[in-house]
Amino acid sequence: MDRPRRYNVERSCLSCHQRKVRCDKASPCGHCMRYKVPCQYPGPNHIKRRSAKITTADVLARLESLERSIAALSRDRQIPDNNSLDNDVSQDSAVEDRLSRQTSSTGTTTTADQTIHGGVLVEDGRYINEQLLSRVLEKEKDLQSTIATPVSDGINSRRPPALKADGLLVSRFLAETDLQTMHPSQWHATQLWQIFLNRVDPLVKVIHVPSTQPRIFAAINRPQDAPADLHALLFSIYFAATTSLLADEPGHEERLADIRNYQQGLELALYHSSFLDAPTLTSLQAMSIYQMCLRYHNSGRSGWTMRGLVLRAAQSIGLHRDGKHFKLTPLECELRRRLWWHICTADSRTTEDHGVMVSGADEFCDTVFPANSDDLNLSVTAKAPPHPQECWTEMTVFLITTTANQQRQELHRVLMGHVTGKKPSELIQDLKDQLHNAYLRHGDPNIPIQRQGIMLGDVLVLKMEMYMHQKELQVQSASMSTSERQAAREKTLEIACLALERSMEMSTDELLRGFRWLSSTYIPYYVLTYILWHLCVYPADPHVDRAWQGITRTFDMTENDPSWPDPGPKWAIIARLRDKALHIRHGQEADQAQSDTEDHPVAETPPAESFYDFVNWDMGVIGFPDWTGLAPSVDDVL
Repeated sequence: MDRPRRYNVERSCLSCHQRKVRCDKASPCGHCMRYKVPCQYPGPNHIKRRSAKITTADVLARLESLERSIAALSRDRQIPDNNSLDNDVSQDSAVEDRLSRQTSSTGTTTTADQTIHGGVLVEDGRYINEQLLSRVLEKEKDLQSTIATPVSDGINSRRPPALKADGLLVSRFLAETDLQTMHPSQWHATQLWQIFLNRVDPLVKVIHVPSTQPRIFAAINRPQDAPADLHALLFSIYFAATTSLLADEPGHEERLADIRNYQQGLELALYHSSFLDAPTLTSLQAMSIYQMCLRYHNSGRSGWTMRGLVLRAAQSIGLHRDGKHFKLTPLECELRRRLWWHICTADSRTTEDHGVMVSGADEFCDTVFPANSDDLNLSVTAKAPPHPQECWTEMTVFLITTTANQQRQELHRVLMGHVTGKKPSELIQDLKDQLHNAYLRHGDPNIPIQRQGIMLGDVLVLKMEMYMHQKELQVQSASMSTSERQAAREKTLEIACLALERSMEMSTDELLRGFRWLSSTYIPYYVLTYILWHLCVYPADPHVDRAWQGITRTFDMTENDPSWPDPGPKWAIIARLRDKALHIRHGQEADQAQSDTEDHPVAETPPAESFYDFVNWDMGVIGFPDWTGLAPSVDDVL
């Protein structure tokens, strides 16, 4: 008689086992604490059963069945079926019907649009599943060709060609290039390091200057003795500093040549450091700095694709686990925390930049935020972690961005019904209080970097407020009276206009000119899209004149200022929506002029039944909008 197996006390809790995520086996575990669900472990009576033994005959039988299925599928593809489209539509309808009846883990029903949308492939092969945008592209075929073509020859003629970013994977110059010859002179390198400290490090705070500076100068003085990953960090610093200078003089040919040289030096150094197989903290710092600056030179998908590579490289060295688990020094713990949260926050821009929703918020992570402390309060020999300071520090701008990004994700989960017991307005008020009490009240708007942080916090909160008001209006629209719906609609547009104005102010403030190389690359796409849709559907509402002023100013800076970077492929869609809104506005003005001339009123055209009945602003798991559909009543607007 077989002896019963002893209960395995190392099993995951029931919730983690059901979700198929890694459990830290605490009581309660970190995953259950994060989502505020009961944490229970299986008792001794739940004995893990051994799966039935699979024989070679079973495997062969499954392979034969799979081959028959593939052969049948190939025959079906070769023989055209007149009813194939109808079958696809019926199958899609069946899937959507099942999805519409799905119930979330909290017991709330989710709609098909909230659960999944297939997305669209545009003419250049680009995949987009940002929901309103993809539906617009499905209905407006000419926009598909628009997104695949340059914005205009006039705009592109004022800017240098986009900097290609594929050298890390396709190194065409490795065999014939000497890495040391690509470094600038020692004097020039020293100047670039100081420019980096003044213009880049305050915004991209991933290094510890006191411990990094001796290594930097040693590598500048004797590059032949520096390891390959430190060479990569050097070239990323050169690249970043030159990019910040290029934003002041965009047509500077010598700096453009330096940019290309430093990029190749970085790629070569990463190749020699075996970055893809053996990433290090230093090489990841180099890549993070490089990617933030690459936005100014290339707004295409290559930067986003490399972000996925960097995220996986970071996970491969355990940055998603807090360093205290590995008994690392306080300095190492802080550097890992800075780098991990910088990578996550930078990656959260994905949807707004490229219209692609990614799902990575549920991946396990227990890395805590870095301390709000200056670099001088942390040393290589420190034995205790730095104590957070109640003042403005070198980490404050970093923490404002990271805190707002995390709260944005929580707001999304609450508004989508994934988390119960919280009110959206309370979440935003909590964020306002937290930012003010911990950071903003210590800021001095006369100091450039503190002014940047104060304005950045304002913009991030306004975007969250706009999302909350629109989402609540969408859900409660049916129960509102006409006057209540109109008041809520006007309030949402007012907040959107304020968010756009603050974004443009941060990018044009003369005191913040040294940081414009980065702020000008963050175009508020979904704020612009929201305002333009409102102008198309409700062209006579209050605040439309204010909205048009913001739109006009944004287009003027983006298209006419040569120091502004390429706005990216989504700008073509924004421009087309602006043209449609202008057409509607001019038609309304012509009708009004004719009415004044003929001295009799023109019957007012009623707006769409409810703009908010079909626009579902869902910020997605990373905190940005997920627009779900277009109502039939708006087809004539498009």
